Amino acid sequence: MIAAELRGSWTAWLGVSLGFVMTGFGLTLAALVVQSALAARELIPAMEADAYAIIGGSNLVLCLVVGLSVVGASTALVLDSRRGALARLALAGATPAGLVGSLLSQLAVVAVASAVLADLLAVAALRPALDYLQHERGAEGAGVLVPTVVEPGTLLAINLVWLLVVLLGGLRQARRASRIPPVEALRAAQDGTEQRHRDLGRWVRAALAALIVAGMFAVVPALAANRSSETFTQIMQLNLFGLVVVGWLFAELMPAVVRPLTAAWTRLIPAGPAWWVARATVLARAGRLARSVTPVMFTIGLAFGVIGLPATYNAIFAASGVDVRLEHVGAETFLVNLGLPLAIALCGSVGSLVMMTRQRCADLALLGIVGATLRQRLGTAALEALIITGTAALLGLTMVGVCLAHLAYATPAAGFGFALDVPAGPFLVALAVAAAITAATTVLPTLPTSRLPEPRVVAGLVAE
Repeated sequence: MIAAELRGSWTAWLGVSLGFVMTGFGLTLAALVVQSALAARELIPAMEADAYAIIGGSNLVLCLVVGLSVVGASTALVLDSRRGALARLALAGATPAGLVGSLLSQLAVVAVASAVLADLLAVAALRPALDYLQHERGAEGAGVLVPTVVEPGTLLAINLVWLLVVLLGGLRQARRASRIPPVEALRAAQDGTEQRHRDLGRWVRAALAALIVAGMFAVVPALAANRSSETFTQIMQLNLFGLVVVGWLFAELMPAVVRPLTAAWTRLIPAGPAWWVARATVLARAGRLARSVTPVMFTIGLAFGVIGLPATYNAIFAASGVDVRLEHVGAETFLVNLGLPLAIALCGSVGSLVMMTRQRCADLALLGIVGATLRQRLGTAALEALIITGTAALLGLTMVGVCLAHLAYATPAAGFGFALDVPAGPFLVALAVAAAITAATTVLPTLPTSRLPEPRVVAGLVAE
């Protein structure tokens, strides 16, 4: 049964496995960088080795936070897409425990396969990553390369932790799916309605993220009371970590906020019928919208952070009379710290949007049944991508806005004056790139079915 289910759902798992692979790659590469840096303490200055280890450790934490949010949304999408199949298994006599076991087994197979591929990529990328770190910190002139250290035990430990985290996250989703009465689940799978559940764990995680964000502000008086030459560095580190934590907070709150936020800003756009059809479609499928927006929000928010935060740091120094730019602070440096989480978010957004292609094709086919032309249907899909990008951009800007507010509050603790530098041009370029990727992964996968008979496309979704 497990093998048959994997064969029947391989396209769904393939769509989200991109995020799985990139998350595993980020975690493994970060762990290997830490291990290699610690092993190099006798070959290079200890301060340099510690700096590489700190960067690797920071990436490990940030990749875990972003990866859990992205993979959690992706896993929920797959399980939602299999509600019809689960309902038919339940009607055929499968017990709730059997359904949970089947789903977790499929998840484990996908997670293990993704982890193996991620390990191979991480081992291949370790040497270039260490070389880039040395170059970025200006230490390549020392003539001593940080040796790569790859221990099978480290790979195994990271993979086991990753597999455990994925299975624990999937267990909650699998239990929820198995508790839906089969007739109700089958009806929901066919008519597109979504089940709403109270999720205490989500609110607990949101409260934890909110406490961490509040702690970023609460610690400022203590930094001011113990001011030193490292105070501004500590503020920057808090700020960098806070960008991801605010994104985590929004990801946990997404099911509650995404529909009203999207309804509010899309109502202000004076557009034609295609816009209102796309708006009605995304609002009717609020669960799909939330899981689509989450990775795109991380992508845009982290990209804005990579561009905007270092510019503001340097503006602060310039406004405070320091006649130099911050050494090793720029977009390249922020990519060292946020590049892997940004890649995870980007891959997660692409995978999630591609994974929903079959359901989106059925939605567009329904429009064709009521008379929409092919051009109108493709235009509706493009506008749906635009709506997803717009909501994600608003949340991504808020992520950066919270970090800038923290800087404005905390900068005086380091003895500097606050100054703001918002590079609007690069922001717009980053937003345009994110919108183009979202539109491509939303529209292009629907083209193969666009010329098929509409009833056949709808029947294909109902038969899953």
